[in-house]
Parts: sequence; structure tokens; C-alpha cells
Amino acid sequence: MAIWMSLAQVRRYPGQRDRRLRLRIGAGLMAVIGLLCIAVGLDEAFRRSGLPISPLTWMSVFVDALVPGFYIFALSSLRSRDELERLLAAAAEQDPLTGLPNRAGFKARAAASLDACRRSGQPATIAMLDIDRFKTINDGWGHGAGDEVLRGVAQAARDSVRATDVFARFGGEEFILLMVDVGPEDALPLVERIRAAMTRAVPHPGAPEHRVTISAGLAAIEGHDVPAIELAAKAADGGLYLAKEAGRNRAIVVSRERETSVLPERA
Repeated sequence: MAIWMSLAQVRRYPGQRDRRLRLRIGAGLMAVIGLLCIAVGLDEAFRRSGLPISPLTWMSVFVDALVPGFYIFALSSLRSRDELERLLAAAAEQDPLTGLPNRAGFKARAAASLDACRRSGQPATIAMLDIDRFKTINDGWGHGAGDEVLRGVAQAARDSVRATDVFARFGGEEFILLMVDVGPEDALPLVERIRAAMTRAVPHPGAPEHRVTISAGLAAIEGHDVPAIELAAKAADGGLYLAKEAGRNRAIVVSRERETSVLPERA
């Protein structure tokens, strides 16, 4: 009975992903069946000897005790592997320093958000944000200080973005923000609020009385797929470059006609 119950459970895990587990369970059960066959062969001899309990009886008791334990072990291994795979998948989409989504994580989340925008007919905007003079921080005060700035900026932004926004570390000192249900002009005050939160939260490592500043570029997403995100990110990156050229510590909106709206530099 225990063997047939275990074989029925093996069939619950079809597919290539669990092939190894199914093979291991099957091999274990075949070994048990082989032992039973040997016991059957010896059973007749022991019956003729007049012993009250034959090997087959002992083997049946042994198998009934062994197989459920083997089955529990196999299922525990499956759960452990599923948990490991889940953790590895999450790590592949997360930046280890800041805890934010990385590029891969951003693409996955942004695609889902844009799909919701497509269904509702709402606009969406991409913003690229960059820490001003970050290389100077790394070179002057070390990579440890630079890492602290990155973590502080990330946490300040995480506390400031809306629940519907997708904020991620894009690479180095650059971050990307997807804002749904708003066009670039309406998204600009949101980006300004985030920039202000970043500046308030992160002191300059070389002069605590000063604050790290952030530049940003914004652009509308013209479409609802990954290529549209990439095109908007490229346009927003152009706005970020213009913000740097204009003196940093500001945000620039790049419109479809490549016109720009420049905010005054903060004091």
C-alpha cells in the first residue's frame, strides 16, 4: 500500500523541472520492490523450516515503515529546492547594495505596470535620476562612503515614491523611475519631491553641513511594451544630460518635440 501511495504522489510532479526528483523516488521504490522480490524467494524456504514469522512478513513491516519516511524526505527536498529557486530568482532581480530592483527587476515590474496602463488608457512617464559628482565622492572619501550615499539615496526614494511607481537602480549612481497614470509635466512635481527627499536625507561625506544633490530627466512613454520603455529611458537620459550641462541639481522634461522645461537650480 505504501508503495502505491508513493507512486501516486510521484505523478503529482510532472515536467522537466522535477525530473531528477521523480527519478530518485522511482529508484528508491524499485530498490524496495527488489528487496521484496528477494524476500518472496526466501519465504517458501522459511515456511518449510517451521519458523512462525517469515522474511516476507518482516520485510513488509520494514517497507511500510521505510517508504513513508522516504516520501517525506523527498517532498522536503522538493520544498527546499523550490525555496532555493525562489531566493535565487529574487536575487537575480535585486541590487544587493541598495535592495532596490536592478535592471532586470525593473523591466519585469515595469512591463506589468505598463500593461495595466494599456488596459486603463492612462499615460506613463520615465525619469532617470543621477547623483551629482558621485565620482568625486568615491575618489575623495572612498568607495565605502560612496556606498553609504547610494544606500541613503535609495532609502529616501523608496520612502517617497508612490505605491504604483517602480523605482530601481539602473547602474552605478543612476536610478530609474516609472510613474504610471501621469504624463511628464504632471510627473515633474513628483520627481521634485523625490529629489528633495534624497537631498534632505543624505549629507555629503566630506561636509555634513552640505547635502548630496540629484539631477533628473523625464520623458513620456509612447507605447505599452518594453521597447517603448527603452526609448523613453533613452530620451529621459538625454534630459538628464541636459540637466548636468545646465548646472546640475535640477530636473528637465524632454517632450516629444524635444522641447525642454528647466526648473531653477535649488539653493
